[in-house]
Amino acid sequence: MKNENKQIKASSWALGILFVLSAAVLVMFFGVGYNNTTFSNGKNLTDPQFTGLLLIWLYALVGLCILSVLGFGIAAAIRNLKTRTKGQQRTGFAGWVFLFTFAVIAVSYFLADTTPVLLGDGKTLATDVTDLTLSDLCLYSIYALFLVALLSALLSMTGLFKARK
Repeated sequence: MKNENKQIKASSWALGILFVLSAAVLVMFFGVGYNNTTFSNGKNLTDPQFTGLLLIWLYALVGLCILSVLGFGIAAAIRNLKTRTKGQQRTGFAGWVFLFTFAVIAVSYFLADTTPVLLGDGKTLATDVTDLTLSDLCLYSIYALFLVALLSALLSMTGLFKARK
């Protein structure tokens, strides 16, 4: 029991630190000068001074989220495999979740379109094919995984996944 309290305390500290850093980055983004001007589409535009910092912080949070989900998922799959060999009841579906996620990403990659984006003035946006593929992969994966999460939530509310005694 004492070990669980240490783990809960450590995760609440980590969450608190990430929250404080996120709040500081947002205050810097919204509160500090708008004196950067960029020339885009024939116009001078003003943007916040810490836009780059905000984007880097968001990338770091997404990467941290992906690493933690993968790390805890692999740990749960290993734990599930060990309990299965001892003859105990299986506790999760981590292996199936990883297999499904991999399949969604693979299908999304092959469905990705590399046609350049057409802008409002009739010109095409000069983008790398890799960027177009990656953006489509992310969008298709998000759509598919959101639908599966919604379906799972609806099915769990019906009581279909209750533990049988």
